[in-house]
Amino acid sequence: MSEINVRSNVVKIQARSISMENLILFFFILLVALVLSSCSPMHQVDRSSCPVDMGMRVTIDVTNAEPRVVFDQLAREPACAITVSPFVWKHVTLHVVNATVSEVLARVCSQIGCKYILNENHLAIKPLTIMDKMRAKQWEEFNRMMENRDRILLSRLPAGMSFEDVTLSAVLEEISKVSGLKIIPWQDEGDRTVTVDVSGMTVNAAIKVLVLCVDGEGAVLIRQKYFLHQSWGQYWPWGYPPKVIR
Repeated sequence: MSEINVRSNVVKIQARSISMENLILFFFILLVALVLSSCSPMHQVDRSSCPVDMGMRVTIDVTNAEPRVVFDQLAREPACAITVSPFVWKHVTLHVVNATVSEVLARVCSQIGCKYILNENHLAIKPLTIMDKMRAKQWEEFNRMMENRDRILLSRLPAGMSFEDVTLSAVLEEISKVSGLKIIPWQDEGDRTVTVDVSGMTVNAAIKVLVLCVDGEGAVLIRQKYFLHQSWGQYWPWGYPPKVIR
């Protein structure tokens, strides 16, 4: 009995091993198919697919519908079918009136996690790749950083921000401390001295005043995170090219 049990256990282990290998092989093939379906943008659009006018206006009212039901309504020719990857499978709920095709695509793809590729007015719908998702996350972080920077630029400085015959570098350093933004002068303007009171001003207004006081180029540098690294970015309070009123 002991020998029979041992053989039985060996057979079970071998069967499990084969099953696991088949499962791994299945997922590998699935991954390869997904990658191949989402690469080479020039070859992702079937030239025989329907032409699409991105500015055409459509009205769509669907609830929990298959993606193709929505995308096929975007073709200029009713009998045509837009190329939709089988890996785009999440159902869509959308209610829009007189919206452009480009607006519909943006809303649908953000809802179900897909991307659209337009090549010579021919449209293909593909799933997001891992790289697409990573880039989207980086852009979200970048946009949050920029929103936070803009919020700080519109915040007001406290009382006591009065300076007499002080270098621009020193003034910007004090503003950096109270605002949380790391701000330094543009190029060689840091040694120029200013006498100014920026108490109660927004950070943005204070930068404008300081740049005017030193007869600067119209910009400062702000330390910011650009995707995966920190660097100094130009900030032009009057926009670029600068429109400084002297």
